[in-house]
Amino acid sequence: MARRDRSSVRSGIGDFSDPALISTLTTWLGASGASELEISTTEGHALKIVLAPDVSYVKPHDAAQDAAAPVTEGWAVKAPLAGVFRDRHPGGVDASPLAREGSTLEAGEIAGFVEVGPILLPVIAPKAAIVAGVQARAGELVGYGDPVFMMEHAQ
Repeated sequence: MARRDRSSVRSGIGDFSDPALISTLTTWLGASGASELEISTTEGHALKIVLAPDVSYVKPHDAAQDAAAPVTEGWAVKAPLAGVFRDRHPGGVDASPLAREGSTLEAGEIAGFVEVGPILLPVIAPKAAIVAGVQARAGELVGYGDPVFMMEHAQ
């Protein structure tokens, strides 16, 4: 069996299953104003990202702005994958958000969703807490690991 040089097999783009790469590409796509991106390599690997028509792009915060922001105790509940944030289930009958500032969430409770194409990934509260702030609005594009909710300990 002939030995193959790994550098000739690899694409310069990287691993298409890497959430960080998908998040970066999705952010660039939203910032460009385009709604669709398709990449394929000579090795037959392909990636296609299509943004929903109601997605609004929000620029990432500047580090200087974050330094000036007041420090609060608590932690962030982060997006499980890059996609469109939904504050309620799209098929639900209740029109109110699942979590809003000041509401209390129990451990394991669904606080929202990240929509990736036809897939909805739940944003889950890891422990009982009070929502101190909502970082993402419904319909906004969020990246992998972006804070969606700021939480404080329930008293």
